[in-house]
Amino acid sequence: MLAEPGTVGVAVSGGADSVALLHALRELYPERALCVIHLNHCLRGRQSDRDETFVRGLAERIGHACFVRRDDVARAAAVHRLNLEQAGRRCRYRFFRELLAEDRCCVVATAHTRSDQAETVLFRLFRGAGGAGLSGIWPALATGIVRPMLDVSRTEVLAFLRERGIAWREDPSNADVAFARNRLRHGLLPALRRDWNPNIEATLAGTADWAVEEERFWRLRTRELRNDCLRETSGGALLDVDAARALHTAELRRLLDSILKRPPFGKRPAGFGHVEALRSLIWSASGSGTVDLPGGRAQRSFGSVRFQAGRPSAPDGFDLPLPVPGIVELPASDAGAVRARVLRTPETPSLYNRADTALLDWDSLRGPLRLRNWRPGDRYRPAGTGSSRKIKDLFQRNRVSAWDRADWPVVVTARSGAGLGRIVWARAFGPAAEFAAGPGSRRLLALDEVSGAHRSHVS
Repeated sequence: MLAEPGTVGVAVSGGADSVALLHALRELYPERALCVIHLNHCLRGRQSDRDETFVRGLAERIGHACFVRRDDVARAAAVHRLNLEQAGRRCRYRFFRELLAEDRCCVVATAHTRSDQAETVLFRLFRGAGGAGLSGIWPALATGIVRPMLDVSRTEVLAFLRERGIAWREDPSNADVAFARNRLRHGLLPALRRDWNPNIEATLAGTADWAVEEERFWRLRTRELRNDCLRETSGGALLDVDAARALHTAELRRLLDSILKRPPFGKRPAGFGHVEALRSLIWSASGSGTVDLPGGRAQRSFGSVRFQAGRPSAPDGFDLPLPVPGIVELPASDAGAVRARVLRTPETPSLYNRADTALLDWDSLRGPLRLRNWRPGDRYRPAGTGSSRKIKDLFQRNRVSAWDRADWPVVVTARSGAGLGRIVWARAFGPAAEFAAGPGSRRLLALDEVSGAHRSHVS
């Protein structure tokens, strides 16, 4: 934990555990530079201020630098809709990260004990936790946080301080059973120790240690699973259904849990029920469906599940004039543009064999064109087919995902009365048979799509 050279930051609240940690590090590593870190949570008025004064005086007496910050934790809890414990932890670790980033210290040591570990494992077990939750408090984090006292009980801490005559501050809120953790500490754990297992604390801490190592393995394995099964997109991610179905249940649960813990979903907690709902979606025989998630939604279409942040709003659609010649950008972000050009027949032999360019008989169109998104009920007869077909059926036949359909572009003739105009072209499905260019066409309308990267080079 302390292999890296530099100053060791010690988080000191003034309570027994943190004061013991500071003195233990001084005894064990007299050659190391230490600094004291204290966050005043401003929750107990003068009591909080007295804790701050105590810590400042302690640092001054033993000759260590002291970094103090005052944070209105109650206000932070209200703003971010957290309980006081969650808000306090967020404020503390933000302070720690800033000190590490400023090179005030190389690591920050916190005074979590084996007793804290036991309470954490039990608390998470009651809330519902998999292996990750049962791993409890980790001994060391990649962010530079270390917990040197995880193998030390609270009883041993108090004995250490009393033997040396070291003073500490008592926080009255630690006895307040209004807090769930205190009910575990002062009620349930003593009962379990008395009636079930005298070594319950060590047993729970051992469970956490076992789970930590399993979690290290799963983090590596989950990274491999994400690379194999998941494709990141601008709005979220696409999961390959066949690849997901090939996984062991344990692997699939871990993969799904990892998706829900990363941005944009990781801002709000997801539970076992969300993971199981996603598994049901993946194994659904219908090939479609949605699952609402904290912070977003998962949608299945054919062989993919799309994870997307937020709640998708109903598409407004679009209906725009298509000048000829001209280029019209599609409204959806990064969707590209549709280009229209009029070409003379001698110029176009090479275009007849290009799948990305549709050629229509410009003289048969007569009049202005419009570019719009497809609508339910749209149908036309693509060139080379024998009958009119609904575009929805073409989507099904060509396995077009549900999320790709809403802004699917079609080109139509200008409206006639109350009608929507006749479809002359649709993305991927090509020109309408009655307007497709043929050997007798003199002037050709070339329609193609261009990406954002090519728009500036198109005339």
